[in-house]
Amino acid sequence: MDEMAYVETLFGHQDDVTSIDAMNRERALTSGGRDGSARIWKVIEESQLIFHGHTGSIDCVRLINEEHFLSGSDDGSLALWGVMKKKPLKLVKNAHAESPGNGCQVTTDEAKWISAVAALQNTDLVASGSRDGSLRLWQCGEDFKSLTPLFKIPLLGVVNDLHFASDGSFLVAGVGQEHKLGRWWRLKEAKNCVCIVPLAKRTSR
Repeated sequence: MDEMAYVETLFGHQDDVTSIDAMNRERALTSGGRDGSARIWKVIEESQLIFHGHTGSIDCVRLINEEHFLSGSDDGSLALWGVMKKKPLKLVKNAHAESPGNGCQVTTDEAKWISAVAALQNTDLVASGSRDGSLRLWQCGEDFKSLTPLFKIPLLGVVNDLHFASDGSFLVAGVGQEHKLGRWWRLKEAKNCVCIVPLAKRTSR
């Protein structure tokens, strides 16, 4: 960025790169869709770390901190990772387990598709969005070895992207009539929109 110039092309994924994220270190986190891998690219060292754990396409990833990240898959699972282990620290299958209630005829498996994830960086709070028209907030457990559901927020449409405000005061959701990766379904009742979800901080008693 200092020189505003091309630096390097990184090769390794065997399918389309479906998501990318980065923090302060000279590293990038990517997901490779149907190649079933997430990768951390060490740009300076010209090396990469490869992670496997989902049974389907990995379509979204997000760094929680420099040592942990979150991923979501079309198999309906949500995974917590540590950069020192190639398998998930925690894998939640059927993270969005309910059938769709937003007026579109799809299979239960399609409804569970995790289409977006987000993390409030350097905290234990993460979120997931799905084809089922809902977003869910989760709390990471000690050493990031567990995920506890906190609550569910119903939305009309496919949750295609999520992002926390840096101070955690709200969560932004990009919602569409169709999935961001393809036009398999269309929810006529939904609107292509951005939803702002206020988040109130709990006060200790």
